[in-house]
Amino acid sequence: MLLSKIKSILSPSRDVKRGDSSISDAGHLHLVYADDPAACAGVVKFRLSVMDSAQSGSLLRVSTDRGPDELAIPDLSPGQMVEIGMHFVMLDHGQHTIRFELTEPDGTRSLLATPIGVDHAPGLAEQTARYLRASGTPLFFKGACDSSMYPYGETTAAWFDRPDADEHITGLLQRGEINTVEAEQLRSFVRDGFLVLPDLIDEKLIADVNAEIDDAIERGYQGYKFGTSQRIEHLHAHYPKVRALWLDARHRRYANLIFGATARPCQTLTYVFGSQQDAHQDTIHLTPFPAGFMCGTWIALQDVVPDSGELVVYPGSHRERRIYLAETGCEKVDGDWTAFGQSVGGIWAGMAKRYEPFVYRPKKGTVLIWHENLLHAGSSRIDQTLQRRSIVIHCFADGVVAYYDSTGLAGSAVSRAEIA
Repeated sequence: MLLSKIKSILSPSRDVKRGDSSISDAGHLHLVYADDPAACAGVVKFRLSVMDSAQSGSLLRVSTDRGPDELAIPDLSPGQMVEIGMHFVMLDHGQHTIRFELTEPDGTRSLLATPIGVDHAPGLAEQTARYLRASGTPLFFKGACDSSMYPYGETTAAWFDRPDADEHITGLLQRGEINTVEAEQLRSFVRDGFLVLPDLIDEKLIADVNAEIDDAIERGYQGYKFGTSQRIEHLHAHYPKVRALWLDARHRRYANLIFGATARPCQTLTYVFGSQQDAHQDTIHLTPFPAGFMCGTWIALQDVVPDSGELVVYPGSHRERRIYLAETGCEKVDGDWTAFGQSVGGIWAGMAKRYEPFVYRPKKGTVLIWHENLLHAGSSRIDQTLQRRSIVIHCFADGVVAYYDSTGLAGSAVSRAEIA
């Protein structure tokens, strides 16, 4: 699943001063882009280009002005592109300067300095940083984001994946943070891997969203062809009512309760007809560290009827092991999903056989929120004329590292300011 990312070009500064001396800059290093931390979660990417005027065998060093961490990348060539990741969740709150220094074999130096602001919400971000520091996860790394960098395990599990989950819910109830209905919803999430919220979204907003979907269909948005199972990605970036639904506090309230932190929506997937997708988990595509802090929100934009390619969920399957790309033997996906489907898809198909599928036929306005690891699918569209309008929203918890393990990209999410 390739996901759009919000990019922000940060202006590099020249003639970087270190101590009392100014180091001459040859200009052989160029910052192509830098992710905006406000639109990411825990990790950002930088892409740099070694200019053609540089010498072969150059050394790139990456560091920050407020710590000893450094990444050294040797043997770079003229014209080479270098992608560098940074776990900014490990940095202290405040302003930092990220420094890039290219040293050529004859001693020629090229210098860039990029300012970056870190604004952590208290709580989960601090916990995530402690886990990463204790495990030796690097601040900087070269190349793709990958699960092998993170200390997944029982000690870093979310509350709802622990044996004492019911005690956590009881505590929330006793402190008055949730009511009895919400407590039962959370227990359903812990037990089955999903919860269902009937009549959560009002008719007016749904009608407005459907009108915008009709406009997108008429315009052929993203080459959409009516009657197909094609999904429409990121309508919230272009249509105000879809964006309003994306950020709606009613469904985010439940995601907040699940996470124990603020839920930050990261995408919308809109379906006019059923997806007909095979059974799969989301974890490998939208990947948080610590595990568990991503959820999917499925909003019915119409009454779903039989034979329309209904959503299918597999209650209890969220307790299956999480599949990460490193254990499959697959390379990071760059456009061709064939090998991924053959390897990972087969694992999921085997898992699905162990569970009784639940065919989901909600009324318009009903919201289903699923655990990141719940197996779910789209059933066959027996009647090809029947629509099954829905929007899927995925959210990460504020304070985690969010990345896309299948592709190696850093994850994106709405800025905290927009949902404050």
